[in-house]
Amino acid sequence: MKLEFHFPMLMLQFERPAEWMHGFGRKHERAVRALGSISVLVGMVGMVVAGAFLFRGAIEVAMGGPAQIGVVIPGVKVPGSPVYIPLLEGLIVIFFLAAFHEGMHGIVAAAEGLKPKYAAFILFLFIPAAGVELDEEKLKKKSRLQKMRIFAAGSMGNFLLALLSLALLLPAGKVAALVVEPAGLRVLNSSNPAISAGEVIVSLNGREARSTDGLRAALEGLGPGERVVIGTLNGSVEAFLNGEGKIGVYLEQELNYKNPLGGVALFVMKLLGLSISLNIGVGLMNLLPLGILDGGRMFREAVPRWYPQASALVLLLLLVNIIGPILL
Repeated sequence: MKLEFHFPMLMLQFERPAEWMHGFGRKHERAVRALGSISVLVGMVGMVVAGAFLFRGAIEVAMGGPAQIGVVIPGVKVPGSPVYIPLLEGLIVIFFLAAFHEGMHGIVAAAEGLKPKYAAFILFLFIPAAGVELDEEKLKKKSRLQKMRIFAAGSMGNFLLALLSLALLLPAGKVAALVVEPAGLRVLNSSNPAISAGEVIVSLNGREARSTDGLRAALEGLGPGERVVIGTLNGSVEAFLNGEGKIGVYLEQELNYKNPLGGVALFVMKLLGLSISLNIGVGLMNLLPLGILDGGRMFREAVPRWYPQASALVLLLLLVNIIGPILL
């Protein structure tokens, strides 16, 4: 193990994980290469999807909409950013996100005959990450397809982790349903004069509405301006639906824990849900044809003639999405 510190980054380098990646990649060479080829196809599609998302976001911003992309720092509400992730959950998910991303790079590189030098655990300030060091000179000598397989593997690792998280989320939800039950919907903000923030809704017109699904079902068939009776923990109130046929409130789910496992089950579900969204988002953004991103390196190999123009366009769209709302 080797320790390097260059403020604000601390890096621990390990040889054993790199040895494992190399051994696994060489042992399953044909299967890993096939996965690498699939990764290239998925990466090209993802590049188009990410580019379309940026373009649509830039149009939204130009029309006066909010920022579509933001900087994500666990536990920090970055001004102007549309994304916020809790501290502990964010740190855990980001570590596994980086580990799967870099691990896939190392495994596919090994299958292509390129042994990773080392794997690294990285702390940038307090944010965890992972890395795999490859010999860039040897990488340059690989064929165009081999390099593209290696570059595309990182985002494929993120997509695979998102699928794994989704597969685990289903049984985790069933476990949570056994130990947690909805207790009501707390009103966080209200534009309806009949109900105030802090109230907890439990029914609507006599139908149970302790969850968002229950409330949605109770609202079915009701239209704008209709009179409703809202049951809360403090009694019932009469109200009228707004012009959209809604109560006009922002709600948060209140829960009852049947036993101590309830908190654990919900924490795991929150982790898995965050893992799905972050891995898909990061995987797609990493495929943009920009700079040192994997998408940029892929695009440079596939269409070197158009790389400068594509990179400049993507950079412009990114800036519009991130800081456009501040300037416009």
